[in-house]
Amino acid sequence: MNRIIVLVVTLIASLVIGGCSVFAFIGAGKQAMEDQMLIEKPAEFSLEGKSVAVVIDTDLSVHYEHPGISNVIAEGIAGRIAMYTDGVSVLHPRVVAQWQFETPQWSAMPTTDIARALNVDVVIFIDLHNYSLTPPGNQWLWDGYCSASIGIIEATSYEEDGFVDMYEIQASFPRNIKHLTREESDEATIERGLLAEFIKQTSWLFYLHTEPKHPDRYRPELDA
Repeated sequence: MNRIIVLVVTLIASLVIGGCSVFAFIGAGKQAMEDQMLIEKPAEFSLEGKSVAVVIDTDLSVHYEHPGISNVIAEGIAGRIAMYTDGVSVLHPRVVAQWQFETPQWSAMPTTDIARALNVDVVIFIDLHNYSLTPPGNQWLWDGYCSASIGIIEATSYEEDGFVDMYEIQASFPRNIKHLTREESDEATIERGLLAEFIKQTSWLFYLHTEPKHPDRYRPELDA
């Protein structure tokens, strides 16, 4: 209800100032409601009743420019899955990170061997390709971008090396704002927003959730 009130008040103010007719108001109101509509979506891959580990393979350039970012992403995704998925058991990301450190050749292992080594039913394998807070070659603007391939490994898969499912995730922050200068924000704000968006989109693959029907037109500040 609060969301509807905010939308109506915003529209009334803008239309009164602009001298628009009541018909324009009704049309704009319907469009605004459509833009803010949330829809319920089921999990793309159900983890209910399974043991799960989140494993991240980070591009070397990302690793050197943003040390520690893999741990933050793994902990965020593991935490959301544990919170919102019924009957799931999530291996702590620190245990996974320690195993990766102690197994230097882990990325060359057959995928099912990774799941068995971690003693879990499913591994969410995140191949992190890109992570940046500014456009290429331009340090004077903020334009956060993160992309990854998400592969699903099952310990009981008939194929010893491969994924039973794959997804592509691309996240950006800020959304719907172009040419945000360094004076208008700061690194910590952009990084928090980008991480939150990427972690949310990735974890949504694994549990029932609501998301904007029109992400490109949705205004989250109206739902605050």
